[in-house]
Amino acid sequence: MRRPNSAPRNTGNGGGPLRPGSQQPASMKSRPAKAPKLPKTKRAAAPGRPSPSAAKPAGSLRAEQQRLARLAKQDRQNQKSAGKLQRLEIRKFTQGTRTRKIITFTTLGSVAALVALVLATMFTPLMAIKDIQVSGTHRLKAASIKSAVSTLIGTPLTLVSEDDLAKRLASFTLIQSFTTVSLPPHTLQINIVERQPVAIVQTTSGGYLYDPAGVLIGPTKATWKYPTVVVAGDPRHSSNYRAAIDVLLALPAELYPKVQRIQATSKDDVRLELRGAANQQILWGDSSKSIMKSKVLAALIANTKKSAAVTYDVSSPGAPTVRYGRF
Repeated sequence: MRRPNSAPRNTGNGGGPLRPGSQQPASMKSRPAKAPKLPKTKRAAAPGRPSPSAAKPAGSLRAEQQRLARLAKQDRQNQKSAGKLQRLEIRKFTQGTRTRKIITFTTLGSVAALVALVLATMFTPLMAIKDIQVSGTHRLKAASIKSAVSTLIGTPLTLVSEDDLAKRLASFTLIQSFTTVSLPPHTLQINIVERQPVAIVQTTSGGYLYDPAGVLIGPTKATWKYPTVVVAGDPRHSSNYRAAIDVLLALPAELYPKVQRIQATSKDDVRLELRGAANQQILWGDSSKSIMKSKVLAALIANTKKSAAVTYDVSSPGAPTVRYGRF
């Protein structure tokens, strides 16, 4: 009995047995087996870098965020514009109230500042008088006036009253009026207006100058500078003196220095005597219609010789007369 061949058989593709020593056909040569295909896996993205598949959703998210940001910005601008318009409307309708408030606060502030300044000047030596200046004196001495008001030194300028000064200067009869000027911080200026002479009144002791109110100014020897008023008694209390002065003040400026003497026996009978050798006289009457009387008198004098002894009657300026001689 044969032993069965324990060697394996070489089989081809067909699965048939091959004889020993026979070659395998080319078509039947064995090929290496292919490795099994594994399923493809996605490569992990590098850290910090979005994967390609995530790029598209990220871009859409960014665009959406930008769109929302634009909408929010536009909304803020709209709110800002609306708020501005609202503020303008509020300012338009509250302009009067705000103006009244500003005026009120400004007024109150000014009043408060003024009150504070007045209090400071009244109760502190901030504006106390340290120097007194006197001006306008001719016949009076400025030193005498300063001495009369010297007690005002140290008094605040705001507390000096004209009534107080008038009492201190009452003894100076030649002062007709005065004014004061405060020169901060420490100077008081007093401007004096002295009485001006207008006529001479003859007395037993000589001629004296008087002002229009009949106040004595002083003696004088220059009788050619002023007319002489013939009056009896104190000129200050004489009605005849006042009537004569009214006529003198009504005369034209060029005629006044030509008057040598004037006498008023009453307010309706005022007579003047002109300077010169002829001693021409004027019947003036009362002090009414002074301008018309002056013009008529100037025309009469211009048509009369200066050496003629005449009397001009202008008491009725509508019917003036010229009388020659002393009648």
